[in-house]
Amino acid sequence: MNKKTKAITLNTLAILGFYTLVSIMILTGTLNNYLSNILITVLITIIMTASLNVTTGLLGQLALGHAGFMAIGAYTSALFTKSMAMDFGWSLPLSLVLGGITTALFGMLIGIPALRLQGDYLAIITLGFGEIIRVVIENLSFTGGAAGLTRITRMTRAFSEDRALSSAIQFTIVFFITALIIASIFTLGRSRHGRAIISIRENAIAAEATGIPTTRYKLLAFTIAAFFAGIAGGLFAHQTSILNAKMFGFNKSIEYLVMVVLGGMGSITGSVVASVVLVSLPELLRGMAEYRLIIYSLLLIMMMLFRPAGLLGTREFSMLAFWERLEAVWHRVFRREAKTQMPFQPRYDVWDEKPVLQTHQLGIAFGGLKAAEKINIELMNDEIVGLIGPNGAGKTTVFNLLTGVYAPTEGQVILMGKQVQGKQTHQITVDGIARTFQNIRLFKSMSALDNIKVAFHSRMRYSPLSAIIRDSKCLSEERGIDIRARELLRVFEMEALADVPAGSLPYGMQRKLEICRALASNPKVLLLDEPAAGMNPSETAELMETIKTIRSQFSVAILLIEHDMRLVMGICERIYVLNYGRIIAHGLPEEIRNNPEVITAYLGQEQAQKEAEHAQGT
Repeated sequence: MNKKTKAITLNTLAILGFYTLVSIMILTGTLNNYLSNILITVLITIIMTASLNVTTGLLGQLALGHAGFMAIGAYTSALFTKSMAMDFGWSLPLSLVLGGITTALFGMLIGIPALRLQGDYLAIITLGFGEIIRVVIENLSFTGGAAGLTRITRMTRAFSEDRALSSAIQFTIVFFITALIIASIFTLGRSRHGRAIISIRENAIAAEATGIPTTRYKLLAFTIAAFFAGIAGGLFAHQTSILNAKMFGFNKSIEYLVMVVLGGMGSITGSVVASVVLVSLPELLRGMAEYRLIIYSLLLIMMMLFRPAGLLGTREFSMLAFWERLEAVWHRVFRREAKTQMPFQPRYDVWDEKPVLQTHQLGIAFGGLKAAEKINIELMNDEIVGLIGPNGAGKTTVFNLLTGVYAPTEGQVILMGKQVQGKQTHQITVDGIARTFQNIRLFKSMSALDNIKVAFHSRMRYSPLSAIIRDSKCLSEERGIDIRARELLRVFEMEALADVPAGSLPYGMQRKLEICRALASNPKVLLLDEPAAGMNPSETAELMETIKTIRSQFSVAILLIEHDMRLVMGICERIYVLNYGRIIAHGLPEEIRNNPEVITAYLGQEQAQKEAEHAQGT
């Protein structure tokens, strides 16, 4: 039995053990109707909190109208079971699926315009949506209007005349639906789709630059969260005998948001723990009616003061992780034989004796200001070329034009014979241009290994459904990418740091990791934006060797922005000089070093003249 099988078995045994124990307690009356109803409320709250955590925690987008999705699922499910003349045992699962799908459609329709915004604007839009849903429900006749929807079949009375048996059946249904949803979110979060969503939370610009279609994945996360909230709403509808729109107001959305924050934004396990605590705590304090709210509030305040990241932060607890840690210890102690490694496979496009990258009269104007104009650059295969110039010359602007961050107002960008200007950044990355940033943009809470895996996204093909059920296609691709990502880290002598959070790495290692991640996207052209910035001389010397290694091992053309002239003159075969958005010189390093126009651009006319006079005098 391998480690994952053991972990899954242990997870299954823990779930079944808890289910069996609670079921026996319900059937024997140890848990009365009041306590079992609280337990059902806890389970439904877990679904709501975990689903909101997909949007607010994993994706990092603040949503304040999540109760609105719950309302759509609740009313859809209740209306379906009331109108269908079929056995409740059949109509209930159909109503839950219908409620989830209907809510997901609403989530998609709202998400398309809303997710183009972020921060406060997105929060305001989702808040408005939640209130609109409530008002609309209150003014529709078939939803019962302001009086509410009545005569809804309750699960506690639907399956048996024996209340204990019916309660046990209700617990069974809600428990296993909750377990299935939590497992689905866990498995999705550990897939290429989950890594893409988390990378957007960490740094949306870097995610787009590594080939992630950020808008599409924002919409996916929003839709999945809405689907699960709709199912939770359906379960809630059949926990009660009456639905009223006031149950799904703004306070309900805030309640779920508080649970997400206290559990840890990004931690599904934290959502589970926070749901259990915050639903149970008011009931446990019910005997202290006079002080209950004070105690409850003080506990929340203390939590935020001493644990602002939440109970678990972004960490998770799972049996799988537990077993993986045990196996890692086993390997270190007993030194089992290493598995066969598959080498990293860079792209080998045959493109000799022709420019890999060309720009023709490339430029951009912001209103009346021309930030770049008439930029003509050529890169040959396996060539290292420098792009230098004084501060504000427009070097990073050129990189942004090449990678689709800015749409050029004139000119062309041709990559291996094909025009790429006008494409989105993630499309250009997939086509073969990768970049690093002047200010390091890593996914800091993710491990070094996962940073690399994110960049493999465009070469993986399994679907979100495959990720949730962990089918053979998903597992096969994940194994292959894990091997290739570790092999790439080994090339940069960073394999020992694979499981270290990127934000915890030393500065020089973060620079190397960013270059490593760019290479993982399989580029033909690599753009390095001031890679030596902030490095000491020994780190700079090491970087020079790294860049040479990249060129020799990965068959990639490199365009380099750098202010360290020793580095530029030491590794670049040709150099372009930019000033005021125009190329003022181009040639070999020695030619650029002695070019009067370049010297003037860097030193200024007066200082350049003094330097020249001083040189003549000596």
